[in-house]
Amino acid sequence: MSICAVVVSYHPAAELIENVAALLEQVDVVVIVDNGSGADAKALLDRLGGYPNVNVIYNRENLGIAAALNIGVRHAKAAGYTWVAAFDQDSKVTPGMIKTMLQAYDTYPEKEKVASLSPRYQNQSTGQSATSRATYSDSDHLPYAEVLVVMTSGNLLKLSVFDAVGYFNEALFIDHVDTEFCLRCAAKGYRILEVHDAILLHCIGFPAQHRIFGKLKTTTNHSSLRRYYIARNSIYVYKKFALTYPAWVARDAVKLVKLIIMLIMFETDRRNKLAAIFRGIFHGMSGRIGKYSE
Repeated sequence: MSICAVVVSYHPAAELIENVAALLEQVDVVVIVDNGSGADAKALLDRLGGYPNVNVIYNRENLGIAAALNIGVRHAKAAGYTWVAAFDQDSKVTPGMIKTMLQAYDTYPEKEKVASLSPRYQNQSTGQSATSRATYSDSDHLPYAEVLVVMTSGNLLKLSVFDAVGYFNEALFIDHVDTEFCLRCAAKGYRILEVHDAILLHCIGFPAQHRIFGKLKTTTNHSSLRRYYIARNSIYVYKKFALTYPAWVARDAVKLVKLIIMLIMFETDRRNKLAAIFRGIFHGMSGRIGKYSE
């Protein structure tokens, strides 16, 4: 099977070279879509562009994660690939990750219904593993679980699915781009498989751990701008899928409230972050989306 990996970069660090090198061992080609990082990052990206089977596409400005992914997806479709693997710049594949996902796919009885394959995530800072086990099937004895929503990074997506469900929603810009796409796939009858033994090294935000009543809890310490997008796009997704997937919406809304409580208890710059959250909620309720502008 032919696989094109798409890595979205934005002011990337030098670790991108190591991440791309690891990725090249598991896919046919890597396309880096840079979201307007500018001259500071060009030397690093030009160096990567000199690697065999690596192409770099430069956007003049930050178009958002969804638009950058769509550019990569269209590039992969035009080149005739079967699968596209989406990655954040700071995510790193573990040995055999993509092969493990494809092996699990080979055991699935209804391959035509599979939209994407996802790894589990291991936090590079804390060592904790994360799963998307909000499943709608009991699959502990299988190499995969059917899940409703997964994160974009590490996702192996069938390119034919984009013809049926559309591309990533560019109006969301960042945050919940993956959620909205997954729910659209599910609404069209597609399946998303999370593969138990496929692990991606990935870090969300700037995690810090805190102990509450003897249990470790993690804060992500996202910026106020990211808090705005998370809140606004959460409301957008809730409104869009409340009738289709009410249980998921309820669970995610509770999760959002818990994140706000953790922010109030442990994070810095609380006032600006809370103001951004309430602004995002207001904009989400009023239907305002797109790239945020003061």
